[in-house]
Amino acid sequence: MSSDLQKHKDMEKRLTLMNDKEWLESLKKLMDFQYNDDYDYSVNYREDKQRKDRNFSFHKVQSVEETNSFIFTSFPIDWITGELEIDKVDNRLVLKDIEIIKININKKTDYTDYI
Repeated sequence: MSSDLQKHKDMEKRLTLMNDKEWLESLKKLMDFQYNDDYDYSVNYREDKQRKDRNFSFHKVQSVEETNSFIFTSFPIDWITGELEIDKVDNRLVLKDIEIIKININKKTDYTDYI
């Protein structure tokens, strides 16, 4: 598919999604993202012609306005300290804004009461 045709299709989808409040709220949360260790973060997405939604857990997100995309990064967790090892990248995913379905922010469960 030609680049111009793909850009046109992306723009059509983006215009349609502008009416989806949940999608707009997810993009706003991603633009204002600040990591908090008390929460788990993930994004539901569907790339191009995939039929099933996928999920990606992340610790950092960057917005790239020129390409209307986001770069999601996850870091390994040190087994001894429980801290993120931000000098090592565990996984990275680049998504167009129109591939994002929603962002999930869940409070971590504190298991210390069960030990």
